[in-house]
Amino acid sequence: MPQNRYKTEDLKPGLLIRDVQTGDLGLLIKKFNIFSSAEHEPIWVWAMTWTGPATDEYNRNTPFLEDAVLGLLNGGVWDLGGDETP
Repeated sequence: MPQNRYKTEDLKPGLLIRDVQTGDLGLLIKKFNIFSSAEHEPIWVWAMTWTGPATDEYNRNTPFLEDAVLGLLNGGVWDLGGDETP
């Protein structure tokens, strides 16, 4: 089984991500837990802002589950947009 290159600790505010198919660039802005109660396990979400040819007013500011961000990076759908190699 392949090992995941990217892990939770690699994601930080200001990290630039590139969509391999469209070339759009996404910036990780803020990480937050969607549950405010301690009764639930945290579910982490990243607020992201996008720019590029496939970005418009409907998808410019988009939240992504942290697990989804990691899955897209590890699956090769996204890659890091700069020199931020972990």
